[in-house]
Amino acid sequence: MTRTSSALAALAVLVLAAPAAQAQTPPPQPIELFPQDPGSAVVSELLVVARPPGPALWLVEKGGAKLYVVGSAPPLPHQLKWDSPRLNRALDAASLVLVPPEASVGPLQITKFVLTGGSGVRQPMLGKRLEDRLPADLRARFVSARERAQRTAVPYKDWKPAMAGLILLSDFRQAAGISEAKPVSTIERMAKAKGVKVKAMSQYRLGPVLANAGKLSDAANLACLADTLTELEYDGSHPTTIGSDWAVGDLPSVRARYSTSAAQRCLLRTPGGAGLLNQQIAESAQALTEALQRPGVTVAVVDLAFLLPANGVLDRLRAAGATVTSPAE
Repeated sequence: MTRTSSALAALAVLVLAAPAAQAQTPPPQPIELFPQDPGSAVVSELLVVARPPGPALWLVEKGGAKLYVVGSAPPLPHQLKWDSPRLNRALDAASLVLVPPEASVGPLQITKFVLTGGSGVRQPMLGKRLEDRLPADLRARFVSARERAQRTAVPYKDWKPAMAGLILLSDFRQAAGISEAKPVSTIERMAKAKGVKVKAMSQYRLGPVLANAGKLSDAANLACLADTLTELEYDGSHPTTIGSDWAVGDLPSVRARYSTSAAQRCLLRTPGGAGLLNQQIAESAQALTEALQRPGVTVAVVDLAFLLPANGVLDRLRAAGATVTSPAE
């Protein structure tokens, strides 16, 4: 894989697929996707003190169809051990597992990205290299972070600050043993081992995301980089905290630290960014509504960022007439 395709893949994973754990003390002037959100009525109603083993799981029923919804919270440590008897039983009965939407990053998109100079997210050809352009405080944090990721300055030198930060965050997590693919990849393996079909809820085009990212001002680029470095520093100091809370279904603790990722906050600084992100909740709810129209049992993996807010996916399913409960242990 080329560095360009790696960068596109990193952006695809980080922007729309994986909100991340954040520190209790947020970065200065954070932008939240759901500011002062009261939280999902369904999630709040079903929170219990005596939690069954395993991550949070909901049972959605309508017209005889059953849909088990697993709340995911990437990234998780590669070595995190977790078990869920309820999920195993759901997979035994399921004929389909739905996983989060996939980004479409094809050869034509990569070619266009290169021919247009990186769609505005690369430095001008005759411009200074990244680290020479950064303010002293951000440069020191960036250098420290890439050294923790065991990288030189070379892979990031031609990117603008926002994109460089996202690539560095992905590189750091890889070096630190934190997986942006988990828990989805683990659940996919569990399903395939049981002979259950796995399908992405939908595909989204990365072009609009790249186009928006290319419109970031210099100040917004620096703000995005600062947010990303804060997320990276938190990941480095708390690599297992949210993973262990997620693994035992401790939603109050997960919610206390879970927010939109640095990549999503960056996208929100662009024109139309909020619409792109909010569209993901609507599309996820629609995919699950369609799953309830098929007979039998379906399992769906949905990011908690789409489940926890008011009018999130579960709230929308209940409003459409579905029954939402917590399946028995």
